[in-house]
Amino acid sequence: MLEKLRNRLLAFIESDKDTPLLAGFAVGFYMLLFYYSKNFALANSWQQLLFFVGYYIIIPCISLLLGYKFLNLLKLSRSVRPFLFVSSIAFFAFFILQLNTLNQNNLYFFAGVLAVALLLSFRFSKYYKALIPILFLISLFNVRPIAGAAYKFATASDEWKNLPDDIEKVVFRSKPNIYYIQPDGYTSFTTLKNSIHRFDNSDYEDFLKRQGFTLYDNFRSNYNSTLLSNSATFAMKHHYIASDIEFYGARNVIVNDNPVLRILRNNGYRSSFITEKSYLLVNRPGLGYDYCNIREVELPYIKDGLDTKKDIFADLKVQMKDNSTSGNFYFLEKFTPGHIPNFISDSKGAINETRDYLDQLRQANSWLKKVIEHITSNDPGAIIIVGADHGGFAGMNCTDESLIKITDRNQIYSIFGVQTAIRWSNTKAKVYDKEMKTSINLFRTVFSFLSGEEKYLEHMENDGSYIKLKDPAGVYKYINDDGSIIFEKIK
Repeated sequence: MLEKLRNRLLAFIESDKDTPLLAGFAVGFYMLLFYYSKNFALANSWQQLLFFVGYYIIIPCISLLLGYKFLNLLKLSRSVRPFLFVSSIAFFAFFILQLNTLNQNNLYFFAGVLAVALLLSFRFSKYYKALIPILFLISLFNVRPIAGAAYKFATASDEWKNLPDDIEKVVFRSKPNIYYIQPDGYTSFTTLKNSIHRFDNSDYEDFLKRQGFTLYDNFRSNYNSTLLSNSATFAMKHHYIASDIEFYGARNVIVNDNPVLRILRNNGYRSSFITEKSYLLVNRPGLGYDYCNIREVELPYIKDGLDTKKDIFADLKVQMKDNSTSGNFYFLEKFTPGHIPNFISDSKGAINETRDYLDQLRQANSWLKKVIEHITSNDPGAIIIVGADHGGFAGMNCTDESLIKITDRNQIYSIFGVQTAIRWSNTKAKVYDKEMKTSINLFRTVFSFLSGEEKYLEHMENDGSYIKLKDPAGVYKYINDDGSIIFEKIK
């Protein structure tokens, strides 16, 4: 059987019949599967699938076919196979390089690939069809991760989203505007004082106190990434890194449909999502907010949406001016200070990355002061929540190092310790926030305060902090309810 297959392949490669459409399809088919195998969570919408079919498959097919027809029309049949050989390699190289940040080195590399392809075409262009079975063969390596994601999509359960009480029926006694400001990766007040950071943040802390904020010094996130943390926060439930959340569903929970937005809507609130980058929107999850400062036509099809840059302070001022004086919820997502690089190849080393992170934190402080002063001046009765999604990972060379078991308490808290401070609309909040330690119980506490119903605090989620590790493999609890470091495998 193998010998028969070999003979058919050789006959196909050595035949005189040219296959420009099949050559273009082979390149595009590989790239389509490759992209989805690496970026399923970023591209799991029908709009993106249609785009990628057109971009990766139809464009190469049409380009190679038109070039083939044109050369034959000009009686340049000797140039046909060199053209198909070089064009197939050029499309493949261009698509691969495009997935990286475009820079001068990429352009040089692409030019080098073209030059080598041209040289090889003088001798090997008649074998251009050999690229076709090779591309189809290596495409098979991309099938497994896509099939895994598809299986998880088909078998995922929504059970984890079920709330233990009737908090979705909560009725607010007052409806102040609520501002949820999220500075990405802003480490907790206490963690900034440890031996990794040694950062004096007293000026910013004093500013918050003067503005009437309550500071939650040892506050933590429950998960280690923006998607994992925010999906649990807005669901008000632990997902324990459920397969749907990990592979495709987190953005839908955060910006489309969640208990927080439903509760606010039931109480007559208008919601606004004002973000600096399109990271949470890039896979077109649908929008449960009444307003977003990034329109769907502005969303990129390739990349993760982190190249977008919006002035969220300017957008906030417009919305504050246009909206009513009460009953508004604003989710402001600011990508500063951020965190250290994800990969060791981009790292300057732990010491330099910590220094750069603290520089970004100072910039975040300046921005936060400006925004908070504007809100308090124009909306003095508002609730203002400054709550980060996770820590900045300082003390490591890159965030990838956090996926291997860590025992150092300071490093663990640099992952999960998050700045949280709240300016409540009145002093009665101290009755409700006594047991609030982590992000997952943030909105349950706020809604209990607004309703005056302490019964909703009886069903707070556990305050564990969780991470999925590569070594040892599994999902582990790193920090327990009391804030102590543990290492407990949960699945």
